[in-house]
Amino acid sequence: MLLKDFKKIFSSTGRLRNLTREIFILFFTIIIFSLNNLTNTFLFAQDVSNYIKVGGSINLSDNFYSSSGIDRRQPANVGRGIFRTTVTIYDQIQLPFEFYISTQERKFQQPFNQFGVSPRISDWLTLHAGYYSTRISDFTFGDLRLLGGGIELTPGNFKLKVLYGKSRTATEADPQQFFPGMYKQNVYAASIGYGNESVAFFTLNLFHAKDDSNSIKRDSLTINPAENLVSSLRFGFQIIEELNIQTEVALSAYSSNLSAEKLSDFNFPEFFFTPNISSRVDGAVKLQLNFKPSNYWSLRFNGQWIGPGFTSLGYSLMPNDLMEFSVSPSVKLLNNKLNIRAQAGIRYNNLRNNRLSTTSRFTGSFNANWQMSQLFGFDFNYNNNQIKSSHTNDTLKLSNVFNSVTISPRFTFESLGGMNNLNFNYSYQNSLDKNVLTSQSSNNKTHTFGVIHSLSLPTTWSFTTSLLFNKSNTSFASTQVVSISENVGKRFFDNKLNVTLGTGINFIKTTVNDSQLFFNLNSNYSFDKYGSIGFTLSNNNYRADSQSTKTYNELYGNLQYNISF
Repeated sequence: MLLKDFKKIFSSTGRLRNLTREIFILFFTIIIFSLNNLTNTFLFAQDVSNYIKVGGSINLSDNFYSSSGIDRRQPANVGRGIFRTTVTIYDQIQLPFEFYISTQERKFQQPFNQFGVSPRISDWLTLHAGYYSTRISDFTFGDLRLLGGGIELTPGNFKLKVLYGKSRTATEADPQQFFPGMYKQNVYAASIGYGNESVAFFTLNLFHAKDDSNSIKRDSLTINPAENLVSSLRFGFQIIEELNIQTEVALSAYSSNLSAEKLSDFNFPEFFFTPNISSRVDGAVKLQLNFKPSNYWSLRFNGQWIGPGFTSLGYSLMPNDLMEFSVSPSVKLLNNKLNIRAQAGIRYNNLRNNRLSTTSRFTGSFNANWQMSQLFGFDFNYNNNQIKSSHTNDTLKLSNVFNSVTISPRFTFESLGGMNNLNFNYSYQNSLDKNVLTSQSSNNKTHTFGVIHSLSLPTTWSFTTSLLFNKSNTSFASTQVVSISENVGKRFFDNKLNVTLGTGINFIKTTVNDSQLFFNLNSNYSFDKYGSIGFTLSNNNYRADSQSTKTYNELYGNLQYNISF
């Protein structure tokens, strides 16, 4: 079966051959280029190493996939390249560069091929150009990648950030794919502050995002262009040596349709914000208290309130309409051999009673780690999550409880000529639906028991044996899985070559008895300063015992080269 999959990958279609040829040409071209430049850099560095230093990394990979018996679940071949380098001048100016390239093209994704540079000059000045990422605050701007420019100043306790760029690329709508389209979105942000976060500080933050309504064709099905303005004040200070507080207060204005009628009573500069009948304004507050009276115990309190109309386009996902509180104590006992951590929190919505019901969530956890001796250790974890709604109608009422318990004793000892690790693991999970109408079809319980033994020999051989039993019961079915696997590893050539072979089988029992045979190969060879090359191959062979499920085979592979300099 493996031989058939290899033939299927490396023959037949010319497109696949072209893709493979292109990635390998790119692969070895950059390798030769890198090695040549490393050699030249070494020779040249004898004169300039005192004031110019070059460092970075290159990652090149080619992934391939083949399947039979089922539809393909990922592309047949994808090549990727990631290049990062940093030039340091006089130990004061840092010029980091990033470049991404991929043979995979998807219409509804943002561009993968990206280039950016963020030079750092001394310890207080950073510039951004091209694609870059940075962060302003929790409520303004944080996880978007911009195409544009920016500057960050941090001389002493003074802090200033100014950013400008494009956060989204225009993409036309495609009704056949149920894609509503995406406007080009331009953003700017600024932050100014002073202080030391470990003692006392404050920052004023501003973020603005606006869709370009002319960047895509519009019709009755196209989404409306939007505009967003968020400002916040973030500050913190030390009340006493053991107690400090940090908080952020934010206000947002959001227009869901730039084409809506403007409000004549408000007059703002167009680059700042243009209120119209689709605009809404709301606020948000976040508070954190940290209390640490000693090295043996501490207490943290977190709370936040986010209004139902609060919106920040500076994050890919910003939840709103919520009130949340949590407390997290931790303690160390028995000369730090026993560590205990706990957490409890509650969240609810419907802050202005404009929903049909209020939904509340409770989360709680307890974790204990006890290293009794060098031979024996013990872990215990408990999690509880609850969600319920205030609906009086049983059809809409929501009341679910999720529990999980994990017990993990572990042993470390010398035997069989090497070092042994023996780990036992038992976990229990249940989901309880308290709705009188849906409880009979929604409850489930899962038991899992596992044993893992690993042996490491001085001859660089290693063996890992795993046994896993899982049983899951629902209202309609019972599933039982028994998994047995073995992994063997060996290092060769003064540990430059590392090879691991693994194989195993799963026995899956439902109303029928299926089986799954899997195999994997992992290898990596180090060329020392010239990088390393790795190859991964895995095969998944599923054998069905009935016509209701399919028998299929999948083959995954990855060839990768990495170098740091």
